[in-house]
Amino acid sequence: MINVLKNSVLLLALLFVSIGCEEIPPEITPCQTNRVILVEEFTGIDCVNCPTGAERLEQLSNQNPGKMIIVGIHAGFFATNRNGFDLRCSDGQALEQFLGPVQGYPAATINRRIFEGENQLPLGQSQWAGAINSEICQPPIVDITITPTFDEIDNKASVVVDVVRGPFYNEVLQEDLALTIMITEDNIVGYQLTPAGGDNSYKHKHVLRDVLSNDFKGDVILGKGNPITAQQVVINEYQIPADWKAEDCHIIAFVHNKGLNSEVHQVVEAKLKP
Repeated sequence: MINVLKNSVLLLALLFVSIGCEEIPPEITPCQTNRVILVEEFTGIDCVNCPTGAERLEQLSNQNPGKMIIVGIHAGFFATNRNGFDLRCSDGQALEQFLGPVQGYPAATINRRIFEGENQLPLGQSQWAGAINSEICQPPIVDITITPTFDEIDNKASVVVDVVRGPFYNEVLQEDLALTIMITEDNIVGYQLTPAGGDNSYKHKHVLRDVLSNDFKGDVILGKGNPITAQQVVINEYQIPADWKAEDCHIIAFVHNKGLNSEVHQVVEAKLKP
């Protein structure tokens, strides 16, 4: 009996030692690049499913902190005027045509890329996460800094954008490279159709207010066949309309290919009024 107990104790001791010494696989560290993803969401105040889409993008942004910049483009069939409340802008409507066709709302382009198995830029909600994850690890070919200033007396904005070559890119450009500068506004309270009905106190975020570039498709800063050299673009004295809240506005700048292939390489965002 004593031998049986001794053997049992020995087996238990060996079991604990075995468990304690079990090899623990190394923790997988996510890829570390400074890539930031541009998400252009097509939405509208009469789109009943669009609030769910906005919530989904906020979830994805929270899961990837500092890695996503969202632009809400009110354009298309569901973007309307509701008793004077209208979030459309002419550049947004032009972008909906340029990046579309948008076949269902909400939809979003991810870095303006056509992904494997797809034949168009706008993607449905179920495809957003996979597309974002596939882009985050790609090292950008450029780095961007943005410096906005705001004149509170005249209610005017100025922007300086600097573009330099990314540390991992030493090739010549395969496409013309363009820069687009946008202004968005958060916390716009107004009508939105929701699954529960019309909501006049809905808070709209990331709303595209205007494209500050000369061309809504972006202004060319470098021609193809050239290496990337430092570039600076300055926008002076953009008049902020009186009904916009400067403290809720953001300036967004992104570098992308110019033309039918308008793939985005990097994007940055800064508050207009810190």
